[in-house]
Amino acid sequence: APQLAAEEDRAPPTDFVVPGWLAGRWTAPPFEIALTSDFHRSVYGPNARSVRRVTLTIRPSGDGTFTVTNSVRDRSGKTVPGTRQIDEVTFTIGALNREPGYQPRYPTHVVKAERRYPDDPQSTFPLDGAKLELFVPEGKTGALEVRFDTPEGRGSFWDTLRPAAAESPHRRLAPAA
Repeated sequence: APQLAAEEDRAPPTDFVVPGWLAGRWTAPPFEIALTSDFHRSVYGPNARSVRRVTLTIRPSGDGTFTVTNSVRDRSGKTVPGTRQIDEVTFTIGALNREPGYQPRYPTHVVKAERRYPDDPQSTFPLDGAKLELFVPEGKTGALEVRFDTPEGRGSFWDTLRPAAAESPHRRLAPAA
């Protein structure tokens, strides 16, 4: 019985081929909110900001990883200790779904979802019930919209992602003469 249950939890096999434009690394600009309440100023100091960073990686196989990193930055831009939270979802992607009246979307099957607090490695929790949907926005080439729903609802959001810029290799500067 346990083996049968494990097989039912897996995504059904598919002949879907991930389009070349979809495979790769996607990011959204950081989403920042100024923390201006008296409480926030007393805890984090003046000019602190809540920052959310989102990355999505889709492999040509259809497997992917979606990562949301939330933290608080102080006025100098440094992450405040104890404020980092990482939600990570591993998933498989399905074939494009087009329904009249709806934005085209790629359904996903969440394989694993967890929340962890890197400053306390013992604090890792499953996010059973997390959902991720990928939408192809009409008329926006080079963009992908994501809808991420947490099981508790708090922290759910939509965001628009674009292909990540290719990282250039680091160059060493020659010493000044």
